[in-house]
Amino acid sequence: MGWFSELLRGGSDELGWDDLIRRVVDEIARLKRFGARGEVVFPIDVVVRITVGEGSVATIQEFVDRPELDREVGAGLANRCDVALDQLPRREYVVSAADRTVISVVEGAPQVWRFVIEGGDRTGATLSLPAGWSEAAFGRGEWHGGDQHARNDLILCDQTEYVSRRAGRLYRAGHLLEVASLDQADLLIVKRASGEAVRPSRTARGRAAVRPGDAIELTDGRGGIVRILVQRQVAGMAE
Repeated sequence: MGWFSELLRGGSDELGWDDLIRRVVDEIARLKRFGARGEVVFPIDVVVRITVGEGSVATIQEFVDRPELDREVGAGLANRCDVALDQLPRREYVVSAADRTVISVVEGAPQVWRFVIEGGDRTGATLSLPAGWSEAAFGRGEWHGGDQHARNDLILCDQTEYVSRRAGRLYRAGHLLEVASLDQADLLIVKRASGEAVRPSRTARGRAAVRPGDAIELTDGRGGIVRILVQRQVAGMAE
């Protein structure tokens, strides 16, 4: 068996992919309560804290940064507790180093995504996503499409011509976001805080993960940039 398969399974001293999902599901399930009619209820938001040895932090962080992990956690929790996916708590993951591996889950404060615009004719604007969103369109102006019938949830600019009207789309992906480039094509780039650059249009799924601290850049290929700074904060916190 290859080293990657061993990593997913977890060796004697390693927290592998399957073990991580199982233990996270176990801990979240402990917060299950029963409502007045006997239905299963959870807190709206939970924080999953994962501590591992210093040498394992990067691997576990890579795991939780993959949207597939949270989707598997959700599926496992829904099956375990016999509850619909949309009734499960929203999950945040925090990974840190410690002397031993511990996974704990506590009720968390609701957090919201915020987007600060740099460049273009709406520079300085702060945008947020609509309540109950799962996908959100963004681009130039409020409307797009052949007969201007489709609406942008996030208006990045009004007149900056190199930003497409149907520039891209954001998707909820567990505790992260994913972004797809639409009419902006190769001129939409995700810039990581680490300096890494990813073009969603060139990935296998046509999407790239987006984390707090990242920036989504829309360019004209000649130096013009409208930048979306991605932030996450506790709901109601002063900006």
